[in-house]
Amino acid sequence: MKRIALLFPLICAAAPATPPARQRIVLLVDEMKAIRNFPVVLAERLGYLEGVTVMNIRDDASTAEMLTDGRVDAVMAYYHHTVVARAAGRDFEAVVTLGVTPGIKVLVANHARDKYKTLEDLEGSRIIAGGAGSSKTTVANALLMAGGHAISGYTRIANESKDKIAATLQSGGADLVVAPTPDGAYYEAQGVATVFADLTTAESTRKILGALFPSSTIYMTSERVKAHPEIAQRLADGFVRTLKFIHSHGPEEILAVIPPEISGPDRVTYLRTLREEIPMFAGDGRMPAGAAEHEWRVLAELTPKYKQVKVEETYTNSFVDVALRGGDAR
Repeated sequence: MKRIALLFPLICAAAPATPPARQRIVLLVDEMKAIRNFPVVLAERLGYLEGVTVMNIRDDASTAEMLTDGRVDAVMAYYHHTVVARAAGRDFEAVVTLGVTPGIKVLVANHARDKYKTLEDLEGSRIIAGGAGSSKTTVANALLMAGGHAISGYTRIANESKDKIAATLQSGGADLVVAPTPDGAYYEAQGVATVFADLTTAESTRKILGALFPSSTIYMTSERVKAHPEIAQRLADGFVRTLKFIHSHGPEEILAVIPPEISGPDRVTYLRTLREEIPMFAGDGRMPAGAAEHEWRVLAELTPKYKQVKVEETYTNSFVDVALRGGDAR
């Protein structure tokens, strides 16, 4: 009996300890069903976000507040939010850069085609874009600057419903429209406009704007990144795998992973839209060199207080670098 008693602690010591439960991560997404966010749907369905709870954006709570007070760990939304937040005293930083182009087409109304053929022609134009600080307006401002003009050199017209925008283009009330996928195809199908600038692919974005232009990112508060780097790393691991899947599979294979509740019943139309959206995700998860600086300059041209923002603090590539190395540096 004494021998058994002596052996018992040895057996207990040799038994493997129960591993601690992995911390659950909450990721808030700026509209799950939007085509621009198909990578998070893909990541979830493929099992790349194990232990991550994906939440859709809420109307009753501020995204910035939910991130700041810890109700969510990270947000999937456009890069410019990190610049806006930092100018307001909130230290947000992108830990994964998913989109490296705006994923947008700018169309010119039929009546204005002969007048607006190049970026240099945009002085005096009337462009339908979003609100003053929206990604659409940022694209319009970038086009003006790329053409050598001040951003005050055009008239911004507020967004409306697609049918009203089509009517405005047709009636001559506007010259161009900044159209995210799939809206551009709608205006073309209505016969009221044609493509002026295609900012969906990396190649065309570099050619038109002079550099890549970050869009979709995963961002966190800098405080959260420092306190829980494992959260940032798990998100980087999952989305790097997702980008590799996107790059190595065709649109039909990607569509096969997207459930009908996201695509809707018209899978043919969704596939057509997906084909247009996929080139936006041409990167490997890192912020491309010079891309953040380029977008920051455009943002600061409209809102001078953004000039105080240190661009290098709005993103980090460190977690994606580790993910790309397969985790050997952890």
